[in-house]
Amino acid sequence: MMRQFKSRLISLVPRRSVPTLPLTLALSGLIGMTAGVGATLFTLLIEFVSTHTVERFVNAANGQSVYWLAVIVCPALGMLFAVIWTRRFAAEAQGHGIPEVITAVARHDGMIRIRVSVVKIIASAMTIGMGGSVGREGPIVQIGSSMGSAAGQVFGLSAPSVKVLVAAGAAAAISATFNAPIAGVIFASEIILGSFAVESMTPIVIASVLANVVQKHIGEYGLDAAFPHVYYRYVGAWSQLPTYLLLGICCGIAAAAFVKMLYWCEDLTTKWLPDFKSRAIVLGLLVGCCGVLYPMYPPSTFSVPAGNAEHQHSVPPLFGGGLSVVEHTLHFDRVELIDDDADRMEEMARSGGNVVDRTIYLSRDEMLGQVIWLLPLVFLKPLLTSLTLAGGGSGGVFAPSLFLGATLGACFGLICNLVVPGMSASPGVYAIVGMGAAVAGTTQAVLSAILIVYELTNDYHIILPIMTAAGIASVLARTIDPESIYQKKLSRRGDVLARGQDLHRVEHVMVRDVMVSEFPTVRYRDNLAQIIAVARANSHIESLPVMDDDGALVGIIRSEDLHRVLDTDVPVHMLTADDIALTTPMAVSPNDNLLEALRDFGRRDIETLPVEEVQGGEKRLVGLLLRNEVMQRYRQEILG
Repeated sequence: MMRQFKSRLISLVPRRSVPTLPLTLALSGLIGMTAGVGATLFTLLIEFVSTHTVERFVNAANGQSVYWLAVIVCPALGMLFAVIWTRRFAAEAQGHGIPEVITAVARHDGMIRIRVSVVKIIASAMTIGMGGSVGREGPIVQIGSSMGSAAGQVFGLSAPSVKVLVAAGAAAAISATFNAPIAGVIFASEIILGSFAVESMTPIVIASVLANVVQKHIGEYGLDAAFPHVYYRYVGAWSQLPTYLLLGICCGIAAAAFVKMLYWCEDLTTKWLPDFKSRAIVLGLLVGCCGVLYPMYPPSTFSVPAGNAEHQHSVPPLFGGGLSVVEHTLHFDRVELIDDDADRMEEMARSGGNVVDRTIYLSRDEMLGQVIWLLPLVFLKPLLTSLTLAGGGSGGVFAPSLFLGATLGACFGLICNLVVPGMSASPGVYAIVGMGAAVAGTTQAVLSAILIVYELTNDYHIILPIMTAAGIASVLARTIDPESIYQKKLSRRGDVLARGQDLHRVEHVMVRDVMVSEFPTVRYRDNLAQIIAVARANSHIESLPVMDDDGALVGIIRSEDLHRVLDTDVPVHMLTADDIALTTPMAVSPNDNLLEALRDFGRRDIETLPVEEVQGGEKRLVGLLLRNEVMQRYRQEILG
């Protein structure tokens, strides 16, 4: 069916009649609008599932406590459905999704199966809507990227163009999900492509803008920011700078701990519960129990402005992405600052601003109560997110990172206001800064973290503290663990990507495209005379592979090794290939890209790399990668 659809489209728009660049730009616009609609529909689907499961049972539990058992069971059922569904139809739709998109761009020329978007939508909606402690942005990015890949495949575009469309889909998804078009562009360039190349930027910008236009007309935010009416001034007080620096340190440590916890839980639960169905049920019940047992509201009574429904949680705060808790923390302020805020609101009202005061004014006792309620969430949210993903649930880690930063920042700000009020900003400021710092620590993408928090709050006044804390958190998290939350998932399965902004042109070129498939070999028992004969007959090959009797690679004989033994007085018949071979050669895979090959050449200072592929459970030599061939292809790609 898909093949017929593709043929029909190509017959309507002949490939050679439309230049590649205009076609790519047109498709990026279509992808942006489609992703905007898709993000809205996905959000509505999550709300539909939540309304008819968790929210209904929570409301019923207010009258009959037995319904709390149903709330506990909901995450387990959602995770069980997700793991069965994804394993049956598209295994890559399981988990948080973004690493799979990165792999598709770096390894597979941007090719993502079209069915992934459908499978991901259903699996994630069931996981998140039924209480899984994950966010929606990862699934939407994977859905948008699969749309971009599908468009490129249908129209038969080249690999670089397909990769750009994949990134355009990711940018559109972030733009529509958070009403953050600039952050969408930076996220796609910094994380998905790993490049800010000018030629890829325009399609990404077009997709992000059009997705945001669609969101403003039919999305949940309209013209408002995702977290609207957050009004704080940063006056550049030197006395407050130490607190922002310390918050950046705290967030960097917390972000690194979150990354380690995520994969530690995966390893531990896989070992203890090898059956994936049992694992989903047990971990889902743990998520449900923690969510139900944790209090829905802070233990202290505090004043909430009338009409602030977002501060009332209709589901347990640990369920889903937890954005209602994030919204709650952003509006904290001290009772002592009521007069200052009233003057500010009056001034904004005179200037014509449509002001809604959502500030939550807290006394010292109420601040302590908020700390008691929020501090356990700092530890529980990463744990429950880890359990949800370890159990096979489908969802993102971006919203949990925002949650971690907001709750940690709010706790930090409340404590600072209790201990050193003269050196502290309003408590809500630290929640905003903490969001940027935690996201920078987990993703190690500082620009994306800074811009997305700015666009989430639409508050430029505190951009300097965000930049300070995010930079420190990223450096510290990278020091503790050099891999981001996305990179670690790839490296754990042996897929280490070498990416560089100035070398992006060779990232799509694979070893299989450049390697020499026909090459000479010598046996490990061949003597020096036989080796010399093979080397003279193949002077274009700098190194000769040495094979054993089973056809497995033993080592390589480099030209310098051969010259060294020829300078000795040892008779040629007394030395064998096994005596002079480099027996621990560094091999590459046909699926590695040239960036990784260049890295391996530099590590061993050799002219030839063996290319091995696993066949029948054993490694087999399938080619040789020559340094001069790699450099020639590199020059072709860079210079055009």
